[in-house]
Amino acid sequence: MVNRKTISNINNKWFMICGAIASLFFTLSWIIQEAFRENYNPIMHPISSLAYGSTGWIQVATFFITGVLILLFGYGVWKIWNKEIGLSQWVPIFLIICAISFIGSALFTADFANGYPAGTPVVIKNPTFSGIMHQSCVTLLFFSTPMGCFLMGNYFAYRKEVKWFAYSFFSGFMFLVFAFLTAIGFYDPPGLEIYSGLLQRITITIAFLWIAMVSIYFFKKFK
Repeated sequence: MVNRKTISNINNKWFMICGAIASLFFTLSWIIQEAFRENYNPIMHPISSLAYGSTGWIQVATFFITGVLILLFGYGVWKIWNKEIGLSQWVPIFLIICAISFIGSALFTADFANGYPAGTPVVIKNPTFSGIMHQSCVTLLFFSTPMGCFLMGNYFAYRKEVKWFAYSFFSGFMFLVFAFLTAIGFYDPPGLEIYSGLLQRITITIAFLWIAMVSIYFFKKFK
């Protein structure tokens, strides 16, 4: 007969894998969308700009679904933090903040950036309320992700898992580096604006790869 602990572990496994699903879903979504978008240059234009146009609802839905999946992942980690010695309760909190940033990005559309859609200015001089709120959500993401990386690094250090420790800290550091370069590209042209879309994608990929790896790590703990 299946006991209560086994059922709990099975349920929590599916919360844990939501992080990996979110990472794959978000990444595939922007790759596919940009392949069919006219006048859109992924090297220069941000992912958020995919929310414009007749198919913009796809990116809005992508933000929302990704946020919900990360929220479920964060909830799964929250359920075990007090049972895992060395795991800070701030890890699931930062994951939940990350989730909120994506849901908020779905609710508030970004302002035009780097001349997309065609005919719009490279930099918006008077940001809209929606644009300010969207940027606030992005700021939450850029804050919560590296903090989560560093705190998970401490957890792996406590468990003497050196490779995971190094990977988590390296991810957090590289995320900060590329997030800084991305910010310069989008908000301080001329200069890196030509490559700001690429820099943003590298930043986001670092974040989602880390989320996916940690998600799979915890998923394997609940066999």
